[in-house]
Amino acid sequence: MKYCPNCGAKLSDNAKYCPFCGAKLDDYVVYERPKVEVGEELICRHCGKGKLMLVDADSDIPLYMCPHCGWYYGDFLGMGKRIYYDSIHLKIGRILKAEIRMRGYVKVMVKKLPDAEDEAITELAKYLKNDLPNYEITDIRDALVYLLEEGVIDLYHEEMNSDFSWVGVKFVDSD
Repeated sequence: MKYCPNCGAKLSDNAKYCPFCGAKLDDYVVYERPKVEVGEELICRHCGKGKLMLVDADSDIPLYMCPHCGWYYGDFLGMGKRIYYDSIHLKIGRILKAEIRMRGYVKVMVKKLPDAEDEAITELAKYLKNDLPNYEITDIRDALVYLLEEGVIDLYHEEMNSDFSWVGVKFVDSD
């Protein structure tokens, strides 16, 4: 019996495409045993179309993936915080984590206005665009907003002068 390496579904031996997720099997090495197991109780919050599949059970917080939309559910960046996330969220998180580890901070300068925080998110998206050339600034911005809403990152303010301030990003502790 063969199994789809994309979604873990059982396949007939002569299958060219997975009948469940549509993966073209010529593009993959097809496993003779399941790579993933189907999660029995978790329905994808992002698309709502189906059960999440277990793709990594080795950590304290297992990692699940939706076979329909490709979003993950699990411990984001090993921070001990379970969230739904996509590849752009993971890329942004890794970039921020590396920048903070290397430089000690990630921050942008913004004019002190009522919408300064909104402007800071846009400026942060522009800053990250250099490392994410395949994404539009609006997509990066939306991903940052999502990570803020999920409580993974937070913004902090530092006084610069009477007209400008620094707005930085930090990861929220999971405690």
